[in-house]
Amino acid sequence: MRLLKFNISLDTILAITQGKCNSQTDKTINNVAELDEANKNSLCFYENIKYKDKFNISSAGFVLVPRDLDLNEKENQILIKVDKPYLSFMTILTWYLEQEKKSFIPTISPNTDISNSAKIGHNVHIAPFAVIGNNVKIGNNSYIGSNVVIMNDVCIGENVKIYSNVTVYENCKIGNNSILHSGVVIGADGFGYTLIDGNQVKIPQVGNVVIEDDVEIGANTCIDRATIGSTIIKSNSKIDNLVQVGHNCTIEEHSILCAQVGLAGNTHIGKTVYLAGQVGVGGHLKIDDGTLIAAQSGVANSLPTGQYFGTPAISAYEQKKIIYSLKDLPTVVRYVKKLMKEN
Repeated sequence: MRLLKFNISLDTILAITQGKCNSQTDKTINNVAELDEANKNSLCFYENIKYKDKFNISSAGFVLVPRDLDLNEKENQILIKVDKPYLSFMTILTWYLEQEKKSFIPTISPNTDISNSAKIGHNVHIAPFAVIGNNVKIGNNSYIGSNVVIMNDVCIGENVKIYSNVTVYENCKIGNNSILHSGVVIGADGFGYTLIDGNQVKIPQVGNVVIEDDVEIGANTCIDRATIGSTIIKSNSKIDNLVQVGHNCTIEEHSILCAQVGLAGNTHIGKTVYLAGQVGVGGHLKIDDGTLIAAQSGVANSLPTGQYFGTPAISAYEQKKIIYSLKDLPTVVRYVKKLMKEN
């Protein structure tokens, strides 16, 4: 359950969702909750019949439900009929967070270390113990959390939110409306060494990282700088927690990388690609637009558009047939051994 900082009326909910209901009330919502933890002032949603039992016993005062679902209201409960309850629920939350944001007053803490050469835009919030290096540019309405380190010559756009304990190394660029969650490291050296006379010698990493607009990067994710040139995360891509993006990688627009994905250097991920949890992709490979790779797959070759699964990753359809056939393997082995004895 999430308590709200201000109450929301039924009329406001109907206006935001374009929903319909058969009741009127002065009662307002003061929290959003799951069906089984709700109370008379909760807003919930019910869309999947799998949760019918929870819906039947829920004490929620307001429930978003599908328009075409024939349901009876319980006492002290208002059903709000919408096209897509989950989407409407998210729309209300987005509206609420925008209203809440308007009440936030940005400040620059005196307990910061900000270079005199840094250029800070209007309405920027910088929390205590942040460090802002030489020639850094921070756009209007951006938020810099506590203990954030922004090194020299970094350019940060407008409406960027950088949570606590993030480090952005030299010369990197962060686009407008992007979000970096706690523990993110942008621009650490790419992992490059060459063996000379029996010693691993570090290859200088002199490139940078470019993150375009509307990118979100999850907690403790690391995106390495390029050896030469740029590691690039293009607009509207979303990266989960604990992801490693190697040097000189490019992730095209609208792609999704789930938790613990690892990309070796010089990997090119196309547009609207989905990499599920723990997918590993080898270096110097290309994944074409619209590709989906299932969890824990290992990618050893470049892949055309399609759906893939397994290690090495092959067509998901073929992999499913292989997995399904494994249940017959003991029988097949016994049969083969029998034939070998007979011969």
